[in-house]
Amino acid sequence: RRMKLSFKDGRQGKIHIYVDDVYTLTVDDTFWFSEKWHKVNEINDEELADLTLSVNSRRAFLKGAELLSRRAHGKAELTRKLMQKYPRECAEQAADKLEKLGLINDGEFADMLAQELYTHRKYGVSRVKQELLRRGIDRALAEEAAERLDKDDLNRIILLLQTKYRNNLGDEKGIIRTKNSLLRLGYSYSDIRAAFESIENESF
Repeated sequence: RRMKLSFKDGRQGKIHIYVDDVYTLTVDDTFWFSEKWHKVNEINDEELADLTLSVNSRRAFLKGAELLSRRAHGKAELTRKLMQKYPRECAEQAADKLEKLGLINDGEFADMLAQELYTHRKYGVSRVKQELLRRGIDRALAEEAAERLDKDDLNRIILLLQTKYRNNLGDEKGIIRTKNSLLRLGYSYSDIRAAFESIENESF
C-alpha cells in the first residue's frame, strides 16, 4: 500500500512529517534535508519503518551528544542510557556514530574515571577496576587504567585513618566498622592490617 508523504516547517528548525495527511513524526531540518526522504512523495509500510528507524537514530544521536556535553561517558554507559528512551538498534547506531566522531573514547574515559574514583572517592585499585567494569568498560582497558594509578594503597589507608576515620578508632566497634568500610573501598586486608599496625602507637 502506497501512502502520501508530506512535511511542514515547524518552529526552531523542526520539520513535521505527515503520512496520508496525518501527523506522524518530527525531525530537525538538518537531518531532513540531508536524507532522501524530503524528495519522496509516497512510501509503503516498509519504507515508513525505515524512516521511523532513521528518525529515532537521529534523535538518539542528538540526545547522546547532549549527554556528552554535560560529562564524559563510556560507550556502553551511553548506549544503556539511550536505550531507556530509544530502541536498542537506534541507541547502538547513535553511539557508534558518536564514537567515530571522536566524542566517545573508552580509553580516555577509563583513565579519567579511574583517577576520579581513586583520588576523590578514595577507592582502592581493585574497587576502581570493578567500577570500570560495571560501567561497561572493556576488561583490558579497565586493567590498563587501574595499572596507571600510583597504587600507594598503604599510605592512602594511613591517611584515611588519620583523617576521615580518625573519630571511629576509639573503640572496637568503630575499628571493625572502619576496617569493613576500607574493605568495601577495595583495599586489601593485608594493607589494612599493615596500616593499623603503623599507627597503633599514635594518639587518636
